[in-house]
Amino acid sequence: MARYADRFWEIDFLRGFAVLLMLLYHFLYDLDFFGLADIQIRSGLILYAGRSSALLFILISGTALSISHSRALNKELSETGAENCGKKTENCGKKAENLLKYLKRGLKLYLMGLLLTGITWIFLPEEYIVFGILHFFGVSAVLVYPFLKYGKENLFFSLIFGLSGFYLKGTTFGFSSLLWLGFTPENFRTIDYFPIFPWFGVLLAGVFLGNFLYATGKRQFEIPYTGKNPLFRLFSRAGQHSLIIYFIHQPIFLGFLFLSGLISLDM
Repeated sequence: MARYADRFWEIDFLRGFAVLLMLLYHFLYDLDFFGLADIQIRSGLILYAGRSSALLFILISGTALSISHSRALNKELSETGAENCGKKTENCGKKAENLLKYLKRGLKLYLMGLLLTGITWIFLPEEYIVFGILHFFGVSAVLVYPFLKYGKENLFFSLIFGLSGFYLKGTTFGFSSLLWLGFTPENFRTIDYFPIFPWFGVLLAGVFLGNFLYATGKRQFEIPYTGKNPLFRLFSRAGQHSLIIYFIHQPIFLGFLFLSGLISLDM
C-alpha cells in the first residue's frame, strides 16, 4: 500500500500565515469598532490583509480537498487491485469517496456558522452574519464533490464562478432568498459575507492546484524540509488548528480588552 505523509508542512504553513493575517485584521477591527483607535479597516493594506487571509484559507481548502480525494481513490485502488478497475478509476474510488463524507463535514461547518449567526444577531443585530466564511465552507464542502474528479477543467469553472461574482457584486436585488449565492439584497449589511459567487471559484482554483501540484496525493515538486525552524513550526502548528483558532479568537480578544479595562460591558 502506498504511504503518504499525514500532512504537507507547506500547506500547514500557508494556512498558519493566513491565521496570522486574520488575527491581525480582526484585532484591528475590534479596536476600531470600540472606538479605541481610528483605523481604516475597509480600505488600504488592512483590508487587503483581511481579504488575503480569506483567499488563502479558501484556496488551501480546495487544495486539501483535492489531496484527500486523491488519497481516497488510491486507497481504494490498493485494496481492490488496479487490474480490476481498468481505466475507470473514478468508479473504482466511489466506495471510499461517497457524498455522505462531504455532507457530514459540510453540516458540521454550517452548524458552526449558524452558531456565529446567533451570537452576532444578539450582539450586532444590524450587521449580524448571515452567510459568512463558515457557512460558505459548509455549503462548498458539498458543492465541491462533483468537481473533485476534474483537473484543468476546474480553471474554467473557477473563472465562471469568479466573473459571475464580480458581476453580481455591483448589483442589488429586491429579495434575499439567494443571498448565499451572491444576489445581495438592498440595504444589506453584515460583518462577514462570503457568497458562492465568486468565492467558490477560489476554492475550485485550489482544487486545480491540488490535482496539479499534489497529483495522486503526493507532492510533485521538491521542497526543503524546515521542520526544525521554530518560526515555521509555529506557523505550521497554527495552520493545523486554524478552525479552532478561528472560532475562539474573538472571545479571547474581547476578554483581553475587557480585562485590561479598555472596554466595559455597558459600551
